[in-house]
Amino acid sequence: MRSDWGSSISWRMRMDSEALDSVDPSELTARLPDDPVASIRDVQALYGTLYTLGRGLTGEYGPYLSPDAAGDLLGDDRLVISTVVVEDGGLSVPDDPVTIRTYANELAGPVSGIHPDVSRVAHSKYESARGVDHSLTHISGQTNAPDKHADHAVERFTRWPTEDAVAATAEDHDDGWLLDGLAELGESETAMGRVREGAKALTEEGQFLHTVAFRFDGETPATTDRFDPDAEWHLPGEIEVLQAAMVRRKTTKLHTKNDADDARGQGVSYVGDGTEEEVYGVVDDPLKWYLSKQRERFPRLDPDQAWRTQGLNREAAIAAQNATPFLDACAESGPGVSAYYFPYPDGIPTHQDEGLDLLYGLLADRVDEDTERNPAAEIYYQGENHPLVDPTDFRFCFMLVYKYQKDRWRLLAFEPSATVHAGINLASAHQNVLNSDVFAGKGLLPTPDGFDLLDAGRDTRSLVDAVTRVGYFAQTCAAPGDDDDPSSDDVRFAATEAVLRGESINADRLLDAYVERLIERFDPDDDDYPFPTAVLSMQNAQLSALADAGLLDADGPTDYTIDTTMTTDTDDGEQNRAERLAAFIESHDALAGEERQGIFALGALVGRISRYQRSEERSATTVTRHPIDKVTKHSVTDIATDVVDSNVIYSSEEGYKGTMYAELMDEVVDGLLSGDPEDWSLSTSDMRYHYAMGIAYGLNDRSTSGYTDE
Repeated sequence: MRSDWGSSISWRMRMDSEALDSVDPSELTARLPDDPVASIRDVQALYGTLYTLGRGLTGEYGPYLSPDAAGDLLGDDRLVISTVVVEDGGLSVPDDPVTIRTYANELAGPVSGIHPDVSRVAHSKYESARGVDHSLTHISGQTNAPDKHADHAVERFTRWPTEDAVAATAEDHDDGWLLDGLAELGESETAMGRVREGAKALTEEGQFLHTVAFRFDGETPATTDRFDPDAEWHLPGEIEVLQAAMVRRKTTKLHTKNDADDARGQGVSYVGDGTEEEVYGVVDDPLKWYLSKQRERFPRLDPDQAWRTQGLNREAAIAAQNATPFLDACAESGPGVSAYYFPYPDGIPTHQDEGLDLLYGLLADRVDEDTERNPAAEIYYQGENHPLVDPTDFRFCFMLVYKYQKDRWRLLAFEPSATVHAGINLASAHQNVLNSDVFAGKGLLPTPDGFDLLDAGRDTRSLVDAVTRVGYFAQTCAAPGDDDDPSSDDVRFAATEAVLRGESINADRLLDAYVERLIERFDPDDDDYPFPTAVLSMQNAQLSALADAGLLDADGPTDYTIDTTMTTDTDDGEQNRAERLAAFIESHDALAGEERQGIFALGALVGRISRYQRSEERSATTVTRHPIDKVTKHSVTDIATDVVDSNVIYSSEEGYKGTMYAELMDEVVDGLLSGDPEDWSLSTSDMRYHYAMGIAYGLNDRSTSGYTDE
């Protein structure tokens, strides 16, 4: 039999962002944690609870189901049902026992007496590439052929009922006879032949759900709240003993797995109300922190004693496992890494807490991909628009991991109690910098389109998202090594963690990464535009914003802030070009010293001459002859002498009475040629960065008058 009902229906398993409104407050209260979030396990338990309630997985067996595991099959004819008739004489299969139905959501009606909806199908996924699912219902591989689907259908009788946990349930449950009957059917070659041929004939290559439906012509076992007394056929979710066996099978995996024979005992759950109860030690961890296979992390671990350290009770363990959809939804990609932002209420959540509804709605929207902001920024954004929720009432856990294997993750950065305050302050500072004369006002540094860190039109809300991402520093800093093997020493990761903690970042370390980024982006062979001016502009805006937000730790008295209140009226004339330079230097507190002024002016002269050379279509430019990585205390005097000589020669060729770019020449001479650079206190990276800043300034100086007027 094959149903054509629903063949034109296409469903997507979307989250209901207002689902908590329909949950009984007493059940919500009973399921919520009794204590504030204090660990990553608390986050998992909270998220898992919100997920199961939002999916409608209520009641005794709801939390054990995995409705999203087969979410891609919703609306398709992908549910293979083997039918069984239960009579006083035992169990039997009809002559034509296999049918295919549309796997539907809760809105689906009965088809030929079968309700093929999610809760009645009652699929509980076993998170492993091999093995039978916890439930009688089983999902196949994505590319299984009809022969393999025939095997899956038959294994509902030959394999699942004989699993240890299911057999144990058959022994001590009043309706264990139903489980025994399934196993006995599996021993019937005739019955299994019918099931095999039926499944093989009706399936094709691809993924299917395989389950069993029962018709009770005699004794009826105990049923669940999903039981429909008017239906002819009943799926596993309607029958209590099948659900009990599923729960036992899933629970067994909490203490018997890998090298653990029986990792359980009487203790206090790591997540719970402090009551002594049975706790389990080898609970699956969606975030790969606590895995019994990771012996390199716990070299003397006795798996059977794992329950003594961070054991979880059954409710917390199942909730942690159910958190996967919400946890995964909080992931953001970074350079070779994954960043996780897990918002949570700063206190004990209750069913009357508006913030809990906001958090659930945020997580549901992320599962449905209805938001592009990272979760920390989203909490701030939604809280700002919510009349009853203060975004500062939330904290969030930040994790940065390198997934070097499927179940092996390396933790590179972690902050369990971050707030959005530092991100708001940094975003505001960054916005002020972009609106200053250095950028948006007079365009003293370039702000090309397409660079989000240079977009002066972004508001604080939008920038909170930008500055709390790993990308805030990944755009401006070079990686210390290979992105294929990232480490916690990476300044991009450490700086992100520091921002989220509200702690300062070492300026010298940041300048080192800035310079390396400029060097790797500099292409002397690119005759059109070899210098990465946009990267330098982003670095300058970021450095100044960090300093203004109090997040920069500079050795000595150096202040990297920009004066965002200065205004100056300039045009393209010779005199005002000097005023423009003076305004730029005055706006940057870091350029107050003679040494930095000199190295900056040298870079500006290099950039300005290079612009002149390109306008004259000269084959080589000064910026390619004196790249950033060639600047040292030992070489800077020679570079300055060569650049000054070039400017004098070009001035003579143009018939200029004095020298072109005299305002830059004066700064170079005053800063570089009046003392010995070998005695400077500046680090090499400091010199190279401010030299590069000068180049960007000079290349961006579009004034053309001066050397041709006289």
